[in-house]
Amino acid sequence: MLTRVILVIVALLVSAIVGIGIWFYTSGPFGLWRKQMAIGETYMKSLGDSDVPAWIARTKPLLGEWNPSLHPIGVYGLGGKTIPADLQRLGIVRIDILENRVDYVWMGGMDHTELEVDRLPDGSFQFIAQYNDYKSEVIWPKRPNKSLQPTATAPSVLTNE
Repeated sequence: MLTRVILVIVALLVSAIVGIGIWFYTSGPFGLWRKQMAIGETYMKSLGDSDVPAWIARTKPLLGEWNPSLHPIGVYGLGGKTIPADLQRLGIVRIDILENRVDYVWMGGMDHTELEVDRLPDGSFQFIAQYNDYKSEVIWPKRPNKSLQPTATAPSVLTNE
């Protein structure tokens, strides 16, 4: 009888832990974070060449705010300056300013979703979409065979094909 009671208690505890885990992942904080990351990824994948000049124009003055004593994380947002309304509408929650880079952040902390706009040494710009900590791509300038899609494999020179 005591064994049966212990098994029932263990089963209830395991069920509760699993239930709480599912809730956290689907609709709790993790669900909200995944939704925020999806918003950023969708927006970055929709960016086209016609959007680039506006993002460069937005980035140049922000790069002018950088100085060596600036704490780069959360210059805008997170208790820093107010994020411009148009960027808030896109779901951006933070703007980080580094010496030659501005990060427009949808999700930061445990995982990252951000549009990184880099000023290159020649004065041109490069856009990198970071969808999460494991998946990113240069989205501008477009480069052949540099996307997330796998490229075709070349025939092996060691086979008789």
